[in-house]
Amino acid sequence: MEIYHINFSGYKGSEINNIHLGIIFNLPNVKNMLFCIPLTSPKEKHFKTIEAFSNRNHNELRYQNLIYINQMDSIALLDQIRTISIKRLLNEYKDADNKNIILTNENLSLINTKLIKYLKNILKG
Repeated sequence: MEIYHINFSGYKGSEINNIHLGIIFNLPNVKNMLFCIPLTSPKEKHFKTIEAFSNRNHNELRYQNLIYINQMDSIALLDQIRTISIKRLLNEYKDADNKNIILTNENLSLINTKLIKYLKNILKG
């Protein structure tokens, strides 16, 4: 999984518009499309309390479809996952030292676990 700037070409959801960061997954056996989980900045509304927001307490997120990514101080929005065209990828996200941001194994594991649970809940309903 990698993090990219993506051109969503206008308003596509409550958090996504124009150029926005997202976590990208390859789709098996598909050449031109990817899965994308949008990222957003943490806001008080994502946490149960102001104290949890101030401390970025990932155990106190308001909804199960949110994941706090500590290495970027960002929130992954599972409920806004979508497929996108490879053509919408603009560039990889880099840190201050101009290195590509690679998610830690801990974050990858958490995203995979929560994403599978989230998708199973959708398929049940």
